[in-house]
Amino acid sequence: MFDKRKSERELKAEVEFDLEKRVQANLAAGMSEAEARRAAQREFGSVSLAEEECRDERRNRFFENLLQDLRFGMRTLTKKPGFTAVAILTLALGIGANTAIFSVVNAVLLRPLPFSDPSRLFLLYEGVPDVGFPKIEFSAPDLMIYAQAQHSFSALAPYQNKRFEVSGAGVPERVMGARAGWKLFDVLGVRPILGRTFSTEEDQPGHPVTIISYGVWQRKFGGAADVIGKSIDLDRKPYAIVGVMPKDFQFPLPGAPGSNAPADVWVPMAFNPFELQAWGQMFNNDVAARLAPGVTPTQAQSEAEGIAARIFSAYPPSLLQAFHVPRLHVLVKPLHAEIVGEVRPLLLVLQAAVGLVLLIACANVALLLLARASGRSREIAIRAALGAGRGRLVLQLLTESFLLAAFGGCAGLALATWSKDLLLKFLPAGIELPKAVSIDGGVLLFTMVTALAAAVVFGVVPAMNATRTQARSPLQDSVKGGSAGRRQHRLQNSFVVTEFALALILMIGAGLLLKTFANLLKTSPGFQPQRVVGFSVPVPVEAYPRAAQVRSFYEEAIAQSAAVPGVVSAAISSDMPLHANETDALVLEIPVHGKTNLPAIRRSWIIGDYLGTMGIPILRGRGFTPEDGANTQPVALVSKAFAESIWPGGDAIGKRVKLAFADAPWLTIVGIVGDVPDSTSLAQPPSPHVYTPVLQESDAAIADSVVNRLRSLNLVVRTQSDSSVAEVVDRLHKLDPSLAIGTVHAMQEELGMSVAPQRFNAALVGIYAGAALLLALVGIYGVLAYAVTQQTHDIGVRMALGARRANIFALMLRRGLTLAVIGAAAGLAGAFGVTRVLSTLLYGVQPRDPWIFAGVTLLLTLASIAACIIPARRAMRVDPIIALRHE
Repeated sequence: MFDKRKSERELKAEVEFDLEKRVQANLAAGMSEAEARRAAQREFGSVSLAEEECRDERRNRFFENLLQDLRFGMRTLTKKPGFTAVAILTLALGIGANTAIFSVVNAVLLRPLPFSDPSRLFLLYEGVPDVGFPKIEFSAPDLMIYAQAQHSFSALAPYQNKRFEVSGAGVPERVMGARAGWKLFDVLGVRPILGRTFSTEEDQPGHPVTIISYGVWQRKFGGAADVIGKSIDLDRKPYAIVGVMPKDFQFPLPGAPGSNAPADVWVPMAFNPFELQAWGQMFNNDVAARLAPGVTPTQAQSEAEGIAARIFSAYPPSLLQAFHVPRLHVLVKPLHAEIVGEVRPLLLVLQAAVGLVLLIACANVALLLLARASGRSREIAIRAALGAGRGRLVLQLLTESFLLAAFGGCAGLALATWSKDLLLKFLPAGIELPKAVSIDGGVLLFTMVTALAAAVVFGVVPAMNATRTQARSPLQDSVKGGSAGRRQHRLQNSFVVTEFALALILMIGAGLLLKTFANLLKTSPGFQPQRVVGFSVPVPVEAYPRAAQVRSFYEEAIAQSAAVPGVVSAAISSDMPLHANETDALVLEIPVHGKTNLPAIRRSWIIGDYLGTMGIPILRGRGFTPEDGANTQPVALVSKAFAESIWPGGDAIGKRVKLAFADAPWLTIVGIVGDVPDSTSLAQPPSPHVYTPVLQESDAAIADSVVNRLRSLNLVVRTQSDSSVAEVVDRLHKLDPSLAIGTVHAMQEELGMSVAPQRFNAALVGIYAGAALLLALVGIYGVLAYAVTQQTHDIGVRMALGARRANIFALMLRRGLTLAVIGAAAGLAGAFGVTRVLSTLLYGVQPRDPWIFAGVTLLLTLASIAACIIPARRAMRVDPIIALRHE
């Protein structure tokens, strides 16, 4: 293989040795030297043929042929630079788009999580589907029972997100933190780069220690190696640093249900006595677990169901009577599936879309190769006449296809490297995808396989068709009606039909997503977001230990903000539209249809005129007043969805509800308010919602130092100018100079972000659909242009026999439209089945919307007419005299 000259010398020496033996034998028989040599040559035969037969017997003959084909293919492609450039650019578009999307799919769906043996990591949930909680986090007492009874997991640990005010080292700031069970880092299989993790003793109340992220270590301590043992203030309480996590460590991982924001600091979970006795309450603990060796997920789930019954039987009898819940579930879910669950449909749809674009690109290149093959028919016929077999000819033509695919793959990889960064740059905040994606070995392998597959797709049919031609075929095909010519036309037509069918499917998908986006823009959010800004204003326990101090701070914050020039109104709320996450189970005083339990209900606490500030209308009854205080009848407001779901056609005013635990007070409904979206997507229907006054909550609930639901409220202001916002922040800092204001929500921007995922979906699929349409139009244009060139003689004869130019124009136009219509029909049939997978991404539109199907088909038809006009006009301008003289 690697020293051809040596092999040739050895072959010639072997042949000469054989001949010389024959000569010597003839000389021994009495012949003269000349006669002996002539006889030996006659007996041996052709030396060149013998050498060629020996070469054919060598196992490396295939590689020699391949190298020859590669050299010949390169020369052939360089002779036609226009053809080569168009083919490579077409393939680069298809392969590059596929590689860019696959790089994201690989990073999100295929690449294992950055933990030790991630396939054995699971998340545990509870579930009470009978009251609308099919999957919720664990409560502390339930988790204690489960942890003691289970044997399926080698380790498990609870965790929950919690925001902290970080001070004591530089400028105070609000960061996302997490309470974590002491075994959490063992479950994940990750160790600190400095220090240690928590100990068993530290997972008890009264041990202020923390583990910090690499980012906090760099920002607050400059990466000092002696940071272990130093102190950092969290919510104005000193915590000793015991560990620093690695630079790339993230947990909780973004995208997971419940706690879904990476933490910068971790503190021990340290359940307090109140949490450990919170039966039927405070379901706010995510649980990570590592499956024990030899245990399957099915076995773990089976054991969990048995333990769930044991947990439920441990509930206090009074609570069971209040709940009226027949059963409790425990769910075991793979961690990776929970992380990627929401983005999986989008990524698969995008990968399918770019796959269709690649198929259309392959069809286009196949059309180019078919057209080019007609010009090489004489070359192929001569090769066949000289003894080349069909397999040898097919291999030679496929080698050229693989060269095109290789160059297209390289160009596509370069395009993907640029486009993936652009894709991630414009990625909406509502879509949880990594902000940086690398082109690793898996992506390179995918690109290589994609390029090879593309070469097979677009190269095999043209190669087989070209080599089917016999030695006399070039002369036969010059006459109208040759079978090879008709066969080639049929192949070209089939590729064009395929292009149009795939383009129609993509365009219908883009149309459905575009209509979804338009529907969301027309959806009323239920509030007035213009010039409304919300500030997360938490009050630390160390600075405000008593409930009276908390109430006083928030009331003063409202008063100071309302006094700022340009501020129309101000109020306080625990949740804001598009960001409501507090959910409770409620009980009816008077049963409805024999039931007293309500499904999962969103709950918000408010102070002041929150409804007026946010622009949420009061539909019936009244809002809260200053008289609704601690010593008055507890009251509540409910949303329209709440009232209509419980009392259809009835009146909720005056009805009473309460939280589903024994000592909760009854709340009298005094008003019905408009619905507002509670999730970050307007596509989700508003959930039933109940509002209660903060000032009617007990001192114990407000002063609670663990959950902090009533210590982490939001100040909402409606302003007349943006300059007022800075003044509001200054007023808050005057109230508390050490206050670190958390997330700022500009509601107009938040509303725009709520439809950003749908806008992103529609834009990206629309771009791919546009590329597919362009490729399909180029395909039909190329086929008709080629037909005009090939049928110049036929057109000349028709015109010589009396055909008018309009007849020729109509003939070519009809041919192009026939292909487009057949392709559209095939595409419609495919779209009816394919668009069902888009149902999870649609809002206010059916997957088989007739207007979208009809509109896209009409658009495709009109575009195909435009693509047919130029070749048709060229055909009608053929001069019959020149055409006949040319023939």
